[in-house]
Amino acid sequence: MKSSDILRYYLREDVMDKLLSGGKNREYAVRYNDKFGKRPMSFQYKADIERVVKSGATSIHISEERWKNPLLLSTEMKKEDLTNLRDGWDLLIDVDCKYFDISKAYTKLIIDQLEYEGLREFSVKFSGGSGFHVLVPYEGFPSEINGRDINSLFPDAAMIISIFLKDSIRDKIRDILLKDYGPKRISDIFKISELELYVNGEFDPYKVIEIDTILISERHLFRMQYSLNEKKWLVSLPIRREMLESFRIEDAAPEVVDTRVDFFDLKPKRDEAKRLFLDSYDHSAQEPEKVEKEVEYKVYNLPLEASALPPCIREINKGLSDGRKRSVFILINFYRSIGKNKEEVSKLLIDWNGKNKPPLKENYIKQQVDYAFNGKAYPPPNCDAAGYYKYFNVCFPDETCKLIKNPLSYYIRLRGKNDRKTKGSRSSDFNE
Repeated sequence: MKSSDILRYYLREDVMDKLLSGGKNREYAVRYNDKFGKRPMSFQYKADIERVVKSGATSIHISEERWKNPLLLSTEMKKEDLTNLRDGWDLLIDVDCKYFDISKAYTKLIIDQLEYEGLREFSVKFSGGSGFHVLVPYEGFPSEINGRDINSLFPDAAMIISIFLKDSIRDKIRDILLKDYGPKRISDIFKISELELYVNGEFDPYKVIEIDTILISERHLFRMQYSLNEKKWLVSLPIRREMLESFRIEDAAPEVVDTRVDFFDLKPKRDEAKRLFLDSYDHSAQEPEKVEKEVEYKVYNLPLEASALPPCIREINKGLSDGRKRSVFILINFYRSIGKNKEEVSKLLIDWNGKNKPPLKENYIKQQVDYAFNGKAYPPPNCDAAGYYKYFNVCFPDETCKLIKNPLSYYIRLRGKNDRKTKGSRSSDFNE
């Protein structure tokens, strides 16, 4: 798409109105082709939109979290600081599949499940690529779950709900894929072997489609309504959910889009989503206070020794077809925690990505590494973290695993006993 065409699209009065709609108290970010601009940003006027698109912006992104003042956000903020600054959060379900018709069928099942859970006010939009976004607004949430303020339960509650939705519609999407496509055609579409579509002898639909959980973390962003998608130069277009089945990719071409539908124009009743929250927590058998907490820890300075890697990291390193994006998050934090620098982490992940079927876009890997190294270091997710190791079949515990709660602790026990050098606090500060 030519720069003049991008500029002409974004300077449409109706498009600028929609880019500002729903953005109050949210963090904005601007992307310039394959790079994000400075964060945080906040747009209030059309002149703000005009300024960034005239400087070369290709897409605009926005937070699912709402903030008391988004301009106070910083990469140095701790979890407690973010919670105190947060003024609410929406549930954003990101359907991730490279095949448009399967994405559409899966999104329809999510809509049906949300309606079954009693929700009436939620919205749907095409991502501009091949997937869809479904938004459940904060105003319909219960104020608390088991005595915990709902605002403090992000991102854990969002992860628990996503897993509940996935499990609830697993059989339905499996039946659709087998009936309408069959393993052979799915194998051809996604360029993976038929054998890889099965887990323990059963066809697994989540080898080819996913609810993307990378988004379910603090300060992650999603593409704003009516923003362009740089991959296909289509519009991230809100659609009426009753029109989903008739929606065509051609409807999102920038020259034909109609801006009458608003992704954020929702007015739910308080507690409309309460049943969804309660059913999700019942399904996970997790009380809110048992969900993984952030731990204080240090960065070690350890050499990389393959024989000391925990089983889950070894399994991930073989290459994956499911859980690739979550594994990017795991690997970045694991390697960074043992002292690898940005260039080393980037090389390790790019080499690993070559084993994935199919590989992720190399730009995606680089963006995630850049984003991580712009903030403070964190350990990889704990072994029992919802949505991670056990949920895409890389958890094969051995005897050492019984003694630890985090893959980093495993590596420290096997490799780091005689070589512990810290940057910060003592080793006992890390929660094993």
